[in-house]
Amino acid sequence: MELKSSTVIKLTKNTYSAFSKIYEDRRKSKIKEFLEFVDLRYETMAIENQEKLNEHINSDFGQEILSNYIDSIIKTSSKRARMATALLFCKDVEFKVNEVEIRSFVSAMHGMTDDLLDFFLNAAELETQTESLPYPRAGIHHLNFKLFEEKGWDEEAIFINVNELIGLRLLLPDPITPQDGSFASKNEGWAIWFGVTKTSLKMVSLIRKADALINET
Repeated sequence: MELKSSTVIKLTKNTYSAFSKIYEDRRKSKIKEFLEFVDLRYETMAIENQEKLNEHINSDFGQEILSNYIDSIIKTSSKRARMATALLFCKDVEFKVNEVEIRSFVSAMHGMTDDLLDFFLNAAELETQTESLPYPRAGIHHLNFKLFEEKGWDEEAIFINVNELIGLRLLLPDPITPQDGSFASKNEGWAIWFGVTKTSLKMVSLIRKADALINET
């Protein structure tokens, strides 16, 4: 039976209304959760730091920053990303990060998933080479590939994830061959190389603390 045009329009409007409500409910839920995380950290802060945060939030600059944070947290499906962002917003004393690092991390959380975060943690904690290099170098290759394969990442996923993390500046390009930090050959197998910086490791610690706090609460 064919649907009348009026029925199709009605169904379309209902679908749009339902989608809009779902989107708005999810958006409000993520913002509420983020602000609850901020409150959680606020309660553990020294009074002096609470006063500084209050001044920051009530300033025009602080509200603009909060808006940028909220834009980021509503685009991610990861609760850890939202908690980590809340820690940064509260200027958690455990993490000494500059404004460039904060902006990079908040920007990287746009669209972040738990799968990519898990991959980042595993990749950034690999053994690194440091001698005569501008920053430490790590690699995923045919010799340590099983560590990633067992967690659900095949060769294609590894190459995609490494390049995505470089694009997000959570990792850096290979310091030796920055244009193409990978190789494959019959004799040597395959490898993809990338940089792991002090900033990368700060972000690893931030995410791990966020994970621990979520588990505690």
